Order: sequence, then C-alpha cells, then structure tokens
Amino acid sequence: MIKNYMTYPLKHMRITQSYYGDTSHRRHWDPATNYSDYPIDDGGENSGSEAIYCPCDEMVVTAVKGVGNSATNTVWLVSTSPVVTPTFQDIAFMTLTHSSDSDLKDVTVGRKFKRGEVICHEGRDGASSDHIHIVCGRGSSNNWIQNTNGSWVIQGDTKKPEEVFYIDRSFTTELWGGYLPWIDLPNDTIGTPIPRDSSKNQIEVLVTNLNARSEASIQGQKLGYVNPGIYDYQEVVENDNYTWYKIENFYVAYQEGWENLYPKEEEQEEIIQEPRLIFQCPKTGKYIISLKKGEELYLR
Repeated sequence: MIKNYMTYPLKHMRITQSYYGDTSHRRHWDPATNYSDYPIDDGGENSGSEAIYCPCDEMVVTAVKGVGNSATNTVWLVSTSPVVTPTFQDIAFMTLTHSSDSDLKDVTVGRKFKRGEVICHEGRDGASSDHIHIVCGRGSSNNWIQNTNGSWVIQGDTKKPEEVFYIDRSFTTELWGGYLPWIDLPNDTIGTPIPRDSSKNQIEVLVTNLNARSEASIQGQKLGYVNPGIYDYQEVVENDNYTWYKIENFYVAYQEGWENLYPKEEEQEEIIQEPRLIFQCPKTGKYIISLKKGEELYLR
C-alpha cells in the first residue's frame, strides 16, 4: 500500500544555510539548553523565486504571521493525517518564512493544500535575497517560544529536516544538500508499461505521482504510484466525479495532463474493386476491360 510520505517541498535543493557551521542559523538558539530548532535556507535553482509545494497528501494552514506589518512573513502548516518520515510516523508540521505579502494573499488559516500544490514561493520579506526558510518537526505546532538564549524559535517537537523529509529524486534535483544526510524516497511503485498497440484500448500515464487504487473510488485503498508509461485498459467506470480506468489489477482516475487515452483503431474493411471501363475505342465502340487479380486475358 502506498504511504503518505513526507517529501522535500522544492524542485531544486540548494541549501544556502543549514543549522550548523559558521554560516548557519545555529546562533538562533545555541547554546540554549531548554529549546532548539533546526532551520535551513534554500535558495532554489538560482536567484529567482522558486515554488514551494505541499510535501504530503494534505496540509492545513494553522497560522500566518507577519503579513502587512514589519514582522517577517511566516506560514505554519500541519499535516491532516499521519505522515511517513525517515524517523517517525505521525502528524508533522512545517513553517515557511520570507514569502512576499502578495504571494500570501490567498494563504489563509484553514486553507488546505494537496500533495504537489504550490503553497507559496521563495521571497525576501525580512531578508536580503530570495530564499525560503524552513523549520519542521513532529506533531502540531503554530506557536513561538523564547529560549534561554533570548531567541524566538518554533514551539513543538522540532526535528532536523533530513529526519522529516525524504528526497523524491523524480521531483527534486539536489544541487547542494548542505552536507546533510538526506534519505531517498522508498520505491513504492506499481505497474509494468507495455508497447503501444493500436488494436487495443490503451492509456498512457504521464506523471510520477498518480495513485493506483483497489477500486474505482477516491476511497479505494492506495496500492502505490503508477509507473509512467502505456497500459491496456479493460474497464471504464464513472464515480466520484472522475472517469476511472482499470489497468492490470488496479484503477486510475483520469484527468487531463495526467494521462493520454488511445482508443483502439477500427480495422478497415477490404474494398473489392469491380471491373471498370478503362478505354473505349472511338471507331468500333469495343471496350478494353480491367481484370481482377489472378485473371488472365488472351487476345487474337
């Protein structure tokens, strides 16, 4: 069964600051003994404003701080169901800091994001260059606490980011991992693609995160992500506002951009040509007749 993995939320990983070392966020809490967090900064592919995506099946916004005032913008999100991480299986939280006010105008408390949806983008609110500041951990949290070092840190069971996020190499390109021991996403995939055959009804899976389900319903058990490629389909079902196609022993929901459909091509009937007039002698009125394949004509 496919699991609700927590995966790294950017398409490009380029850690510009980590939670240790000389150029890091360590001074936010070190040497405090009563609390700590493990922030990282990610600059994305370049100096642009890269998107941050929902890293699990669903997360809900529990707090938005800083928008419209001098405080640095920060969004708190909590998973709506337990996630699978490299170190635990439980509810998880994540905070995203530095996005611009305009980028967060539709990010409001209570809004839910599905896996792969864009939450916000890198920004420079409270910073000198575009990047995203990430803190994550176990359980639900949307509060700050001031530690004995006088610094404000996220309150909750904060974890190191490599303890919370897997890297899905089909989604995230690791440009620089900041010397952190990242763990690759386990391979929970299903399906064996086959060649294109115009004599059969076929469907082509285009994405890497299409769920295979045990029945034609969004309530069906998740069996894994379908390997991209072409498959025969044997059954079509309308349910839950989706058209479902049965391939192998599981069902997939159709949506434009996820799959391509290839209905089988109808066989063409052989057309038999009747004998036809190809020449008429203008003097005698006699005809030259065409012959069917295999027939013979003798002239005197």
